[in-house]
Amino acid sequence: MAAIDARGDDVVLGLEDNERSLMLTVFTDLAALLAEEEDEDGRPDSENWEARLGLVERPRPQDPALLRLLPDVDPLDEERSQEFRRLTEFDLKQAKAHNVRIVLNGLAKGPSITLNHDEVLAWMKGLNDLRLVLSVRLGIDTEEAQEEKYARREELEESEELTLTLYDFLTWIQDRLTTTLLSDLPGDDE
Repeated sequence: MAAIDARGDDVVLGLEDNERSLMLTVFTDLAALLAEEEDEDGRPDSENWEARLGLVERPRPQDPALLRLLPDVDPLDEERSQEFRRLTEFDLKQAKAHNVRIVLNGLAKGPSITLNHDEVLAWMKGLNDLRLVLSVRLGIDTEEAQEEKYARREELEESEELTLTLYDFLTWIQDRLTTTLLSDLPGDDE
């Protein structure tokens, strides 16, 4: 079972091989979901200054999970949402992909992963994004939907049950990282 401990200014995450392998798989999938678009000349967004400056129209994501990561700024105003997407999506996608790369680099180090403060923050953001994707795939969009999913857990298909278990595992890791990081903050101990 995974273990998370503070060691000085660092956080050490210990994962068993099967946990690490699973996380490598799902974070690789998340990286693919966030992969850069190419223009008609085959240039990725990062090499296209027009895209970087928000001068290129960005279509609304068709995949509900990607739309959850890159939501409309105003679901009732399509034009406003499109303008916001054009101006911000490149940077938002790049930031999310950067966090995923930090997680994948950490996972590649082996079963014992030492994370500095900035890496812990990147892991927390990456875990949150992955949990958002999984919640969309599970059909969890409200607290009520989540409660119903857990109440019917015995009736779920095997793949859905495994996805829910993965969701729980990632939630636990994110919670432990957050708790560990918060315990190092100066302040009242009361």
